[in-house]
Amino acid sequence: MHKTKVALASAMIGNIVEWYDFSLYASATPLVFSRMFFSQKHDPFFIQVEAIALFGTGFLVRPGGGMLFGYIGDRYGHLVSLRWTLFLIGVATALIGILPTYAQIGVSAPLLLLLLRLIQGGAAGGEWAGSVLVLGGAIQTNSKSRHLMLALSQSGVALGMVLGTGAMWLLRQLPEEEFLSWGWRIAFLATLPFVVLGIFLRSSLTAAPVRTHASPVSSFRALFCEPVAILRGIGVRLSENGGIYLISVFGLAYGRSCHVSDSILLAAVTCGLAVDGLMMPIFGWLSSRWDHSRIYLFGIVALAVLIVPFFSLVAAGQPTSVILAFAFIMMLAHAPMIAVEPHLLEKLFPAHCRYSGIAVSHEFGSIIAGGVSPLLAAFLYHETGSVNGVIVYVFLLAICSAAALYWPAKRSKDHSSLS
Repeated sequence: MHKTKVALASAMIGNIVEWYDFSLYASATPLVFSRMFFSQKHDPFFIQVEAIALFGTGFLVRPGGGMLFGYIGDRYGHLVSLRWTLFLIGVATALIGILPTYAQIGVSAPLLLLLLRLIQGGAAGGEWAGSVLVLGGAIQTNSKSRHLMLALSQSGVALGMVLGTGAMWLLRQLPEEEFLSWGWRIAFLATLPFVVLGIFLRSSLTAAPVRTHASPVSSFRALFCEPVAILRGIGVRLSENGGIYLISVFGLAYGRSCHVSDSILLAAVTCGLAVDGLMMPIFGWLSSRWDHSRIYLFGIVALAVLIVPFFSLVAAGQPTSVILAFAFIMMLAHAPMIAVEPHLLEKLFPAHCRYSGIAVSHEFGSIIAGGVSPLLAAFLYHETGSVNGVIVYVFLLAICSAAALYWPAKRSKDHSSLS
């Protein structure tokens, strides 16, 4: 039991660090980076696009990171890989907090920001899959608490994002000049204590070493024996990952275009993520009684149904309506999907390539959805002057995820079902 608790704490702290860092970056993209790390001589829309595109590069390298750390995890042990991913994510984030601005070093500023974003994204590519597997390995397969524990580990995702957006909201209360000169940097430097704690917890865990004669090439070749599983894993991720980043990144940009204050928007995202995290264990508990696929499908349908009132409430601009918009769509759409996603992806792959398989499908889904959705949404909104195109895009994500969730596949009896 002690091992399970430490494994849960280790998985949660990893998710907290990863998503604290990513939520900080997401919040800082429209509020800080577009103003401090790019030339202000361009059109304001294209400055926002530059900042969001740089945000998206972190997703481009995640599959490569997933392959690298997946190989290390499958070859040398999951914990070995996880210590490195946590260290690199934390250090890259802390270094962002001390970067000089465009006014100080010119074009080198966005280039250095890009480099750290790539390191952050590459390491994050191996973090989620490894933490899920370490926790899953510490819980007995037939344990009644397995579904709840896996869902609780995902609460670390929401908690990290709450801490990230909450820290940015708190620092945004500083006078404008102080916030832009040094205030925002404190939030990035604050990641270091989480990293130290996480590495300590992972160093205290023990796991049976994984020793195979596989090379990186042979390990990745094994994934080609599971092409349907890879495609299903990517497809399932589209609504969950694409939806949350469209809401949390483009939602902020859209709110600003509707003249909603930064403080209200950050408060709304923070509240939304808080109820998101609180609902994850509830949906995890429900999944032990209902079919996992049904819980996930509920989240997909909720995303498609709630996206229209979400934009309407944000456009209304009232603090209560904006907060309700973020809260309802996050707790009813994102929470059920992320709560059961570890179980769904874990069941897709055999043991010998499970880390690599989960990491690759998880991170390629991140590129196609999370990395693209805010940028595509920004272009659609700019070109049409409305969110109708964005709404259609969300509907397409929902259809693709539902199809991947129930796509028939010939699987071995050991990992044939997503339920």
